[in-house]
Amino acid sequence: MTGRTRKIGSEGEDAACGMIESRGFRIIERNYRFGRSGEIDIIAQKDRLLVFVEVKTRSFSHYGGPLYAISPRKKRTLKLVAQHYLCSHPELYSADIECRFDMISILDGRAEWIDDIFR
Repeated sequence: MTGRTRKIGSEGEDAACGMIESRGFRIIERNYRFGRSGEIDIIAQKDRLLVFVEVKTRSFSHYGGPLYAISPRKKRTLKLVAQHYLCSHPELYSADIECRFDMISILDGRAEWIDDIFR
């Protein structure tokens, strides 16, 4: 990843955090890594809802835009990292907590929050 790409991604995550917080969520983690398995960009909570957020920032919509960047392999990685996170935080690993995978797509400076991108 180039420095420019990393900067664009970081700026997108900052914007996504602002959007998440404006909807009443509390950011719990940013860039949560599980070894070499992968990373979840943002983990946020609002009441009993825990959201694992993938942020995709793009400057242009070539190749279908940000939503098409969530491949079956990426979904498996997100699930694996989320499972690790929940096992590491038993206070959140409860029947009282609902978990969801969302995506925030930032394309040409416009942000869109897509709920429940997969089960």
